[in-house]
Amino acid sequence: MQVRRIVTGHDSQGQAIFISDGAAPRATDFADIPGHGMAQLWTTPDQPRLSEAPEDLTRLQGSLIPGVGGTSLLAVSFPPDSVMAAPLDPQRAFEQMAAALPGLFECFEADHPGMHKTPTIDYGVLLEGELWLELDNGEQRLVRAGDVVIQNGTRHAWRNKSEQPAKAIFFMLGASNS
Repeated sequence: MQVRRIVTGHDSQGQAIFISDGAAPRATDFADIPGHGMAQLWTTPDQPRLSEAPEDLTRLQGSLIPGVGGTSLLAVSFPPDSVMAAPLDPQRAFEQMAAALPGLFECFEADHPGMHKTPTIDYGVLLEGELWLELDNGEQRLVRAGDVVIQNGTRHAWRNKSEQPAKAIFFMLGASNS
């Protein structure tokens, strides 16, 4: 999933400058699930600080789930559920997703496809298409382009019941349970 990412910073005199402008370096299209992809656009550590040239932590390929106080910004493309349920090569799809989604992949439940819970507060913005947000009690809500979801560490799944792909941005803030 290619997403243009523009990063700003400061020069030695404190003036704003462009640090980079190009494709997000941490991006994956899942070959065995056509239309499914993700890009981590930015991440910050638990105690983010402003600096002249901010370090691009996405290049470290660490966990997509931020630590408490840290952030992670993801773009995700969701194909229709019919495509998600029938990967071209299920074993290879599993291996590619495990490698591309460290930290997040382990949050998904094997017995309940798509269902997961993360230790984060998420701000989700649907950019294109429509998705259904399913909670662990089975209740669902339709989310359309332009809608915003505030996810407070709850167990949930995203379902694309349409025949069109959906694209969303998720800003995750690492949170504690206490």
